[in-house]
Amino acid sequence: MFQLFDEEKGRRYPLAGIIKEIGRTSDCDIVLAEDEKVSRVHARLDWDGEGWVLVDLDSTNGTLVNGEAVKEHRLQPGDVIEIGDTKLRYLPLLVSDHAERKKTTKITESPKGAKSTREADRTRPRTFAEGKTVRKDGEKES
Repeated sequence: MFQLFDEEKGRRYPLAGIIKEIGRTSDCDIVLAEDEKVSRVHARLDWDGEGWVLVDLDSTNGTLVNGEAVKEHRLQPGDVIEIGDTKLRYLPLLVSDHAERKKTTKITESPKGAKSTREADRTRPRTFAEGKTVRKDGEKES
């Protein structure tokens, strides 16, 4: 998976599906409403089965990739797309970037010198027979 990353605003736009429209209108998948130089529907990203292709949709101010005006361009990791005054970097989307994190660990502090929970667990008596099988009749097998 890939993403467009707006470094200035710290926004990430994950790319999923097969078509993504970029523009000022709320109907677009990637909305750049605050940039008045962006057309209502400025550009489109098409997934061709191998990668994303950026297509300018005859926008008023054009679309640049790495400083060059383009009508259509296959994106490579690291490419910088300029749409109006907005710069979006095309990057791989790491799993940690979009995975939800759950808080499952409760952190408690012990007073200095106290045994850690793990150390205390090791000193408790075990509830299972250590290395021996117990038959239903209660006799131990070796």
